[in-house]
Amino acid sequence: ARARPRRRPAAAPSTIPLSGAEALGLVGAMARRDGREAGAGSAGDDEEMQSLNPGVTRIGAAGGELVDIVAAKDATPAAKRKGKVSRALYQVWPSENVFFCRGLLITGGSEECWAPNLCVWTCILVPCSLYFFWVFPSLWHRGAYALPIAVLAVFLMTTGLLLATCCTDPGIIPRREVILATRCAEELEAALGYDVLGGSVNGTEPTLDPKLKSQGYRWCRTCRIVRPPRASHCPDCDNCVLRYDHHCPFVNNCVGQRNYHFFFGFITSVLVLAMLVIPSIMTFFSALNSEIMLTQMSQVSRSMQLLFYGVAIGGFFIVIAALLSCILWSYHFFLITSHRTTKEFRKSIPNVTEEPTLCASRGPPLFDPWTRVDPDDLIVPRDQQAKRSRW
Repeated sequence: ARARPRRRPAAAPSTIPLSGAEALGLVGAMARRDGREAGAGSAGDDEEMQSLNPGVTRIGAAGGELVDIVAAKDATPAAKRKGKVSRALYQVWPSENVFFCRGLLITGGSEECWAPNLCVWTCILVPCSLYFFWVFPSLWHRGAYALPIAVLAVFLMTTGLLLATCCTDPGIIPRREVILATRCAEELEAALGYDVLGGSVNGTEPTLDPKLKSQGYRWCRTCRIVRPPRASHCPDCDNCVLRYDHHCPFVNNCVGQRNYHFFFGFITSVLVLAMLVIPSIMTFFSALNSEIMLTQMSQVSRSMQLLFYGVAIGGFFIVIAALLSCILWSYHFFLITSHRTTKEFRKSIPNVTEEPTLCASRGPPLFDPWTRVDPDDLIVPRDQQAKRSRW
C-alpha cells in the first residue's frame, strides 16, 4: 500500500526582534492613535471654551486628561506672584548689614572693619588671660578676694557691652523699598511723628514743608525717605540712622540712638578694666625674683624666648591702647556734656532739637526683621538706580 504523506503542523506566526528604542516608538504610536480616537468627541468642547475665554489654553496631559493654563500675557499680578515664596526681611535685607541668629543680632557689613574689631578683642582677651592664669590664682590663695572678683565682674561687663554695641540695631530707619514691602508707613509715622515717605509716589524728591526743613528734616537721596533731625546716612552700612554719631570700625557697627548707651558704657568699662588689670600684671611680674627669672629664661628654648619677647612687645601696645581709650572716653564725655554727636562736632552742625546725647530715650526699633516680604519688592526700579549715591 502507498504510504500516506505526513501532514506538517501549522507554522507559528513569525516575530521580528525589536530593539528597546523601536519598542518604545511602537508603544507611543499606539497611544497617540488611542488618544486621537478618545479626543475626537471633545474637540468641539475645546473650540467652544477657546471662544468664551481666549486667555485659557487647553493642553494634553498624561492619561488623556486636559489642563487649563492661564496665558502669561493675560495673567494678573496676583496670579504671577502666586507661585513665589516669601522670605523673612533679614534674609533679603537690601543694605550692607549682616544678621546673625536668625535675625536676632545685626552688625555692620563692612569687610574693612573686621581687622580693627579683632584688634579690640585681642587687646581685651590677651591681658585678661594673663591675669586670670597667673595673678588671679596667686591673689586668691593669699586670701585677697576683692580685687579678683572686681576684675572678673568688670571683664564680664566689658565683653557684654562690646557685644551689645557690635550686634544691636543702632536706630536704622528702613529705606523706601523696605517700607513699601512691609507696609509699615503708618507705624513709622506714628513712631516718628511725620510721613517718612514725604508724600512722594514714585520716589522722587518731594518739596519739603519749610517748617520741617527749618527743624532739620532732610531728604535722603539714597534711601529716598525724609530723615528726622540729627539723623544721617552711613555710607558703610548704607542706612539712615537716628541720632547718628559715627561708624566705629572697632565695633564694626554704627553708633546711633539705640546703641550709644552701650558704646559709652563699653569705653568706660574697658578703661576701668585696663586700670585694674595692667598694674596688677606689672606688679606681679616685678615681684618675682629677677635672678630666678633670668636663670629660667636661659634654660628655655629659643622659640620660648621669642614668645616671651613677643608678649612683652604686645603688652607695650596694649598700654598704648589703654591710654588711647582714656582719650576717647574724655572726648565722648565732652560730647555728652555739650549735647552733641561726633558728626555735629566735626562739621559744626548745631543741635536744633536740644536733645541730650546719652540720657535721651532709645526709642523702639523701626523695622521687624522677621516680617515676610516678597524679594522682588525690594528691588530698586532701574530708573531710580541712577539717582542713588553713597554719601
